[in-house]
Amino acid sequence: MENTFIQMLYPIHPKLVHFPIALMVSAMGMQALGVFFKKDPWCKCAWLMFILAVLSMPIVILSGLLEVNRLHLRHPVLNFHRLAAFWTVGISWISLPFLWFMRNKENFSIMFLILLIIISGLLGLTSHQGGRMVYEYGAGVNQ
Repeated sequence: MENTFIQMLYPIHPKLVHFPIALMVSAMGMQALGVFFKKDPWCKCAWLMFILAVLSMPIVILSGLLEVNRLHLRHPVLNFHRLAAFWTVGISWISLPFLWFMRNKENFSIMFLILLIIISGLLGLTSHQGGRMVYEYGAGVNQ
């Protein structure tokens, strides 16, 4: 019974990976709209989405590392995907306390938007490489 439950979870990485992506891109869009229309509640919503995205990233990376070990994957695209993921998470986690202390400063909204654009770009690069592994090389599809 327990083995069947664990088998239902796999592959878990593709099931989890969309949450931080959607949260980060949504935070970027919400922040851009909040800055453009001068809507502080929208910017606060973007901040909460950013926090949720950053907190979920390590879980997604751990699930990816477990999948790689389970499937015994080795590939240059995987290496680039992993590197881009670690850079994305690293910048996100480093920026979180920095932004926390800067959140009441005058230019915080613009600074936060620029950071969201950078992180979303890195996240897009990471996602593209993950998609390449699946759609070009079939990683994890027939295992």
